[in-house]
Amino acid sequence: MDPLFFHLEWDVLVEVLFAIIVLSFFVERSLSLIFEHRIYIRFAKDLGLKEPIALVASVVVARYCEFDALSILLRREENDLLGYVVTGAVIAGGSKASIKLFHDVFKAKSSTYDKVKQLEAAGHSTDEAVEIATSHKRPQE
Repeated sequence: MDPLFFHLEWDVLVEVLFAIIVLSFFVERSLSLIFEHRIYIRFAKDLGLKEPIALVASVVVARYCEFDALSILLRREENDLLGYVVTGAVIAGGSKASIKLFHDVFKAKSSTYDKVKQLEAAGHSTDEAVEIATSHKRPQE
């Protein structure tokens, strides 16, 4: 293809971006059931599993929906694995922004997550805060 003929169709770009935003909200909210659960917070919070799990879930969603943003934007004939992975990575990355939006703007958090943050603000270490929040013990002053 002649590079001089390359151009983006802006209406398609806007639709793709909105689809990515919506899918990132769906992925983030569905994964919050896992990531904000007291068992995850207690045992797996510091293992660095959130991003890989979000990436795998996002790639699966992109593949299931046959949503390959690269193929759509570049007007390719077929979707491919690389497109699904890149699209999934963008969706997973967008879920970080939606986490911030839900937590900071909409104040939508699990009660365990809230307890951990309150206990950390009160001077407890993260380990102590997680232990108290997940064991339903009252913090000692």
